[in-house]
Amino acid sequence: MSSADATERSAKRLKMSHENSANGDSSNRNKNKNKGKYLTHKARHSTQPNGRPTNRIGPAISASGIHSGDVGIFVTSDKGQESKCIQELSDILSEYIDQDAQPADETTQSNSDNGDDGDDGGDEEVDIEAGILAELDSLRPKHPTSSASIQKLSFITLDIPCVSFVRFSLPSATTPTPDPVEIVREICLSASSKDSTAPRSRYIKRLTPITRMRKTLNNGLESLCDEVLPPQFQVEPDGNGSETTINGCKFAIRPTIRNNNKLDRDQVIRVIADKIGALGQGKHTVDLKGYDKLVLVDVYRNVVGMSVVGDEFEKLKRFNLAEIHASLLSVD
Repeated sequence: MSSADATERSAKRLKMSHENSANGDSSNRNKNKNKGKYLTHKARHSTQPNGRPTNRIGPAISASGIHSGDVGIFVTSDKGQESKCIQELSDILSEYIDQDAQPADETTQSNSDNGDDGDDGGDEEVDIEAGILAELDSLRPKHPTSSASIQKLSFITLDIPCVSFVRFSLPSATTPTPDPVEIVREICLSASSKDSTAPRSRYIKRLTPITRMRKTLNNGLESLCDEVLPPQFQVEPDGNGSETTINGCKFAIRPTIRNNNKLDRDQVIRVIADKIGALGQGKHTVDLKGYDKLVLVDVYRNVVGMSVVGDEFEKLKRFNLAEIHASLLSVD
């Protein structure tokens, strides 16, 4: 064999080894690329970070923003934990929003009762198998976020960190809109109870109920006051000419303004205080610490939300679940 032939064969072998190496890398890349291509949504999200399987279906998150007429709850969290905060809140709210899954449980019970009436031996074996399956199903963790009740809620991400909004469904002929003030109050009371075995939340910070949301333009704040304040501060005369509310109440106003440079704090307080003064006919007085009722105002961009809470606001750590849990731990 001549030296020229040996050199040519070596060059061919080197070229073939490069081609095989390139083909191998390409196939590996294609395998990795298509590794999860045909996985279902459930298969992709069937494990938690610790490797344990989970059947949780996360809440649907909307980016449509907040609109005039919305009712709901502002919720704050640590930066970067907004999605986990929303998941926790969806689980908690499912216990306070009317659930539509109850008739299904009744149907299951009636079916099992009908099966017990049968005398056939084959039916008895089927009933035993159905009973075992029903018992196994009852042992599985139930996540109400996948039920129809949580579909009544919309979880809205905002363009500012640490803040999200939960929108309640509008009232219908059969179901009224849940009261966000009462729901937040019940959540915080439950969290502050010493009988609670463990903290219900890890990522939720402050909850701010919103009774009604309006646009800030075209006297939106004034119209919002006309909707929210009269049921709480109106002093009306009865048929005899005397007033139904004899003693006025002490009130305070607490505004929070985000991403809005048109409304300032003093302007918001002045408009609301004037409205309360007119409703109370001079009977209501301002008391920033010993108030009976507190007006919460949240301004975000071009919308403003409002609610009226009671004097338990300070006792419940200003509706901050994290501080409520911390106070219980410090007492222990």
